[in-house]
Amino acid sequence: MELPKPRVPKRYVVAFLVYLGILCQYSMRRNLDVAIVAMVNTTSEEQLDTAGADPPAKPEFDWSQTMIGVLFGCFYWGYIITKLVGGYLSYRFSAIRVLEGSIFIGAIIHIIQPPSARLSVGVLILTLILQGCAEGMTMPSAFSVLGMWSQHAEKSRLSAMVLAGQYIGMAIGTCATGAITDKLGWAGSFYIFGLFGVTWGIIADLFIREMSLEVAPENPEDDSFLGDNNDSQSVSAKTRPPAKVRPPVPWRHLLTSLPVYSIILCQVCLKCATHLMLIYAPLYYVHTFHINANITGLIVGVPPLICGLCMPLSGIIADSRYGRQTRSTTVVRKTLNTVGFFGLAACYILLAVSTSLGMSLASFCVAGVFIALCMGAGFNVNPLDLSPAFAGLIKGISTSCSHLVGSIWVVIVGVLTKHKTNHEWSLVFTVVSCMLVAAGIVYLAFGSGDEQPWARGEPDKKTLTFASPQGPPDMKNGFTRAMLTVQGRVEEDYTVHDDFTRSSDEEEFPLEEEEKVERFGGR
Repeated sequence: MELPKPRVPKRYVVAFLVYLGILCQYSMRRNLDVAIVAMVNTTSEEQLDTAGADPPAKPEFDWSQTMIGVLFGCFYWGYIITKLVGGYLSYRFSAIRVLEGSIFIGAIIHIIQPPSARLSVGVLILTLILQGCAEGMTMPSAFSVLGMWSQHAEKSRLSAMVLAGQYIGMAIGTCATGAITDKLGWAGSFYIFGLFGVTWGIIADLFIREMSLEVAPENPEDDSFLGDNNDSQSVSAKTRPPAKVRPPVPWRHLLTSLPVYSIILCQVCLKCATHLMLIYAPLYYVHTFHINANITGLIVGVPPLICGLCMPLSGIIADSRYGRQTRSTTVVRKTLNTVGFFGLAACYILLAVSTSLGMSLASFCVAGVFIALCMGAGFNVNPLDLSPAFAGLIKGISTSCSHLVGSIWVVIVGVLTKHKTNHEWSLVFTVVSCMLVAAGIVYLAFGSGDEQPWARGEPDKKTLTFASPQGPPDMKNGFTRAMLTVQGRVEEDYTVHDDFTRSSDEEEFPLEEEEKVERFGGR
């Protein structure tokens, strides 16, 4: 007796594939942030006065604190350029192919960064910018994929689980980079994680081709399973119509939408906060508490790990009977986002006044929980509510703005902390706390969880155009041409009717009643 094959919904396969890709990419991004401690001299002025300390190992590069800020920021200079491009390409073409190319190309560039750094700092900056250009298309294309495949009842849950790959990847990259750097040198992590990204690209290509994952189901609410014979179905107009008939992007409505702007502000302010947790935390621990640089990776990796583990839980809460089924999506989004932002602001205030390593580590860990709340169930998944079809574009716009500000912010932090003192770090944490409170208030006032009127494209238009009696030269008896435009799609129907539109060289007479009955089959 042959056992029945398990029926796995394709959307889960797609979600897991996207999850692994995001995990690989974000683990790569942590390599420079942690390895920089071993690459350059990170000894603070206060630490130089400490007697009895072991002399630090001679660094390979002599870069200033300002140059470190530039290196942290130049990745995002390229990242900004392709965010909006990635959202647009994902809407016009195959979103999952855009995602695949983004991660694969970024991984190849990542592998060549160690020799680039040894060649010159200018070449390293160039490779970081190019890597940013490649990886800038990842999140917009991921949101487009989620918009195509996610069902409404599990939108928050599925999105949160997929996007948790960001923070799980950061945690793995942070912890592993510290250990790899200690054993193999700072360049080892670049090669290892770069190869992981290349491997994912090859595996993803096999899955996409063999399982026909380039095409979404006719309707996301209808389950599509592996092994079904409907892999070649066209995509419905509701989510992702074929390229020829996709509605034009409603740029005017999108760029004047207050809910969209509230998402942008939240994205910008949270990016500044997470940069401190993820990029500058290793230097913060070394400057403030003078801990061994080799264990900073383990310490810094704990908060993003907590965030990644809590993010799916926040999505489940939003989709559960305590969330969307008993309250509107708008109420759920605003409530969870407000708690997340205000709680995160409180954590950064504690960091500003912290005088112990334990208090700082605890504050960062609790901050990871609040980040998971607003990322998994708040503003971060909100583009899927406003417009599933244009979620990638909205995400591209918001992340472009956030990384533009973030690239400037990391340089500002480098300048503000040039003396590497506790007072400078306290000032930075206080500024970020104020930004988070402001963003939380704005989203509470203007955010929305409802699908917007422009979510399916430009407003419907209907135009009927009738041709001249003669018609085109190759039609003897004339024709009627009707052009119908619905949601940006154009359908043309040429119908020859001898009895309705007659050529001008024939004499027209009204049909008698008997003739009408005879010629139209009695109707």
